Amino acid sequence: MTQDAIRAIRAITPSLVENLDQQQFEAIEKLLSALVLPLSEDDVRELVSLLPADGDTAYGLNWTILHLIEAAPGWPHWEALQFQQGEWIDRLARRLANAGISPPARPTRN
Repeated sequence: MTQDAIRAIRAITPSLVENLDQQQFEAIEKLLSALVLPLSEDDVRELVSLLPADGDTAYGLNWTILHLIEAAPGWPHWEALQFQQGEWIDRLARRLANAGISPPARPTRN
């Protein structure tokens, strides 16, 4: 189950981009700080979906999200990356590849 703080972020904005006003930014920053760790797979999936397709950092909020995702138990959750695309997803995949972690092989059919 996804934490209330993540649902509250989603209510503020569907994607974290730099067009946030000061009040939105501060509210999201507070909500990210309020997350209870460790994050669940549902939390990770929702945080991944908040990352914008472009490389927008949302004044650093997306770097915070990336670090929260990477610190989650059981990371990587390949299914969380499977249906997403964009620069942030590419960045997560590149960081995994740099660490020598690759997605599981798909089973071959005979």
